[in-house]
Amino acid sequence: MTPDAIRAHPPKVLTAAQRETYFETGFLAAEGLIPADWLQRLNTLSDEFIDRSRHESPSNEAFDIGPRHSAATPRVRRLRALVDRHPDFWRFAAESVLADIASDLVGPDVKFHSSKLNYKWPGTGEIVQWHQDIPAWPHTNYSPVTLGVYLTDCPAEQGPLTCIPGSQRGPIFVHRDEAGTWTGSVRPADMATVDQSDAVDLVGRAGTVIAINCRTLHASRANATARVRPVALFVYSAADAFAWMPAPTPTTHTGAIVRGSPATVAHLDPTPCPVPPDWSKLGYGSIFVAQKAEM
Repeated sequence: MTPDAIRAHPPKVLTAAQRETYFETGFLAAEGLIPADWLQRLNTLSDEFIDRSRHESPSNEAFDIGPRHSAATPRVRRLRALVDRHPDFWRFAAESVLADIASDLVGPDVKFHSSKLNYKWPGTGEIVQWHQDIPAWPHTNYSPVTLGVYLTDCPAEQGPLTCIPGSQRGPIFVHRDEAGTWTGSVRPADMATVDQSDAVDLVGRAGTVIAINCRTLHASRANATARVRPVALFVYSAADAFAWMPAPTPTTHTGAIVRGSPATVAHLDPTPCPVPPDWSKLGYGSIFVAQKAEM
């Protein structure tokens, strides 16, 4: 579904101006949309899983473990396939206002794709290099949007997601090195062709929802504070978008229709997309693993 077709449906949650900002820039940060009870529940579950991770090593299907992880100082980088970790994560993805926000951005018929909970710990120097999401999980069109929820306040010094306005209308870059190995990041030579001067930090208070189009160039700096930065991420698409390669981290709910109805016709965007590895054969760690060549 194109932006013009989406505009024919009044937004349920976002303002018209917020929706236009997303269409124009490829991203959005909006505060005050997540009810307090949901935010509290997400934080409680996050704390429970961090505590559970103390005795987990190495990484497994649930936890992507960082190099400095220990029982005393857990350093989980990612809680994988989030909606399969606890029923309330799926309830939040499918039944809360978040799915309504997705419908404001992709149209009334919404398909769920994947989810995760990323942590950026202080003192680890962890950065995420410039990348686009769609090369890792290509679809027949470019409606997929990642909706993130900051579980705690995220100021600029904590390493928020940073986006380049308008980059969703630019090239879809190869995310492999010169030898053809998947890196999960844009090659430096390609990034040198991109104007990064107007990059925007998606800062916000706890409960802020960030929306990033699947083609938008984004990255994040190291966390320079003394607090961990947790952000829960949920990927949705229009129902008429179909994945044409295996998902890196599939869930039991991948492909579920969470708003509206299933598509009867696929929307095929002619813009070419690079082919990722076959994750069903290779397996997938995380973007942290790929960008640090830990694969």
